[in-house]
Amino acid sequence: MLYMKFLRNFCLLAVALVALLCGCSKSNEDDVRSAKRFEELKTLPLDTVLSRAFAFYEQYQATNDTLLRDSMDDYKSHFLARWELTSDSLCGTVAPDDSLAADLLAIYKAVLEFDAKRKYRYVLDEEEREKREDDLWNDSARREKVSKMMDAYFKALVENPDSMRVVEEKERAERERADSIYAVKIRAIPLDEALNRLSEDSSSIYNYAYFVQTLEVMYVDTAVADMKELDKVHIFRIKRDAWKETRSACMEKTPMGQRILVMNKEYNILLNDFMKANVRESRSDRYTIMPNKYPFWHPFINVIPEHWGDDYHFNSFPVIHNAVFNKAHDMVQLNVMQSFNSGSYYYLSKRSGKWEVVRRQDGWVM
Repeated sequence: MLYMKFLRNFCLLAVALVALLCGCSKSNEDDVRSAKRFEELKTLPLDTVLSRAFAFYEQYQATNDTLLRDSMDDYKSHFLARWELTSDSLCGTVAPDDSLAADLLAIYKAVLEFDAKRKYRYVLDEEEREKREDDLWNDSARREKVSKMMDAYFKALVENPDSMRVVEEKERAERERADSIYAVKIRAIPLDEALNRLSEDSSSIYNYAYFVQTLEVMYVDTAVADMKELDKVHIFRIKRDAWKETRSACMEKTPMGQRILVMNKEYNILLNDFMKANVRESRSDRYTIMPNKYPFWHPFINVIPEHWGDDYHFNSFPVIHNAVFNKAHDMVQLNVMQSFNSGSYYYLSKRSGKWEVVRRQDGWVM
């Protein structure tokens, strides 16, 4: 009996070992085949690779033939593989001992985490807001009270125009306080919890395999002493010749686990030319934001039309455009592009060697 049990276990072990070896062998064969295919396609210009991928995509859409889909994926995967290599090369040009680049990387990661948590917090607040609005709508006494308060507010402004400045200062101080409290509330949210909820939205940036990063950031140093002074700095009033260009270090992956592609001039031109040649849409359709708007790119990168002109955004939001530092480089105000037509301001401070968002406020809308 003991012998039979030993024999059975030995056979099971042998089968598992053979399966493992076969699996490794198959994996090695796939790697070799993949490398050989990469070398075959490497001689093709990138625009040719994209054109062929899109031609197979259109045929697949018309026939639903899975062989055509596989051919599309073959060319598209090759394009992305070459983009990844270019990204690695660009990342290698940033000196590892560049402290400003390292700071900008840490700042970018802090903004990405905060942005994800903020979006999740908005979802929760929206659910609560809808409930409160329903309650208000069903309560005539509360509606009347709110209406009287608004009437009194505007009447006071008409009767005493000088009071507008006082009111604005008071509102600004209250808004800053509320933003700071809200930032603490957002930072306390577990990132995994936020991402799990946001990933339920098919149009969410977190459902794309790649995060397209730009390395260039414009920055300026100022003599501000604290956050109050930093808040008084108006980014758009700083003279153009005061700005300096620097680079951020590359992320290996985003805090959300997405792989990184770096946008440079070559790829920006190439991708814009590709979109203009292959996408036909009316002006109204162009500015209609829908889940998976350009399915050819899903689920790899997110593509959004620019607000002005015929170009497209390929950088993943949020995008850091400008950074205003204090001299010690332990405080910064950021001008951050949040979507294709709007931006916001982030205020971060460095505490115990770690950057964290102190406050965020809504900014410009185009």
